[in-house]
Amino acid sequence: MKTGKENILDKIGRKDGMTVPDGYFDDFQLRMEAMLPPNEAAESTAAIQPPRSFWERVRPFVYMAAMFAGVWCMIKMFALMSGGAVDLSIDNNEVLTRALSDDNFVYEYLRDDVSDREMFEEMYLDSISVEDMIPADSLDEAVH
Repeated sequence: MKTGKENILDKIGRKDGMTVPDGYFDDFQLRMEAMLPPNEAAESTAAIQPPRSFWERVRPFVYMAAMFAGVWCMIKMFALMSGGAVDLSIDNNEVLTRALSDDNFVYEYLRDDVSDREMFEEMYLDSISVEDMIPADSLDEAVH
């Protein structure tokens, strides 16, 4: 009775047709050197490399230092461009102070973003009456 677990290589054999004569690679290096043309440059003493100059020895370190300096400059530039901590208080910002003191600016740009309910709640919390918010000359014009 067969188990079905037979080795397939035993059935077909291990011979693939690629063979070399016995001892072929034993003296392969010597035969290959005999076939190549002579190379005078490799055999002469001039093929020995001269000693490296000072610059050739130092160059990798100079390149590495330049690379680190470049990275440092990039980080410094990004830090300068980010602006860091910006003081946005009204006391130190002359332009913002001037804009908020202009009634037209406040009514045209800020008033549209705030609902009436929020405005009245803010006035109530700050104890500001509606009469204090309306300029006196506007009241005179409305009465006349």
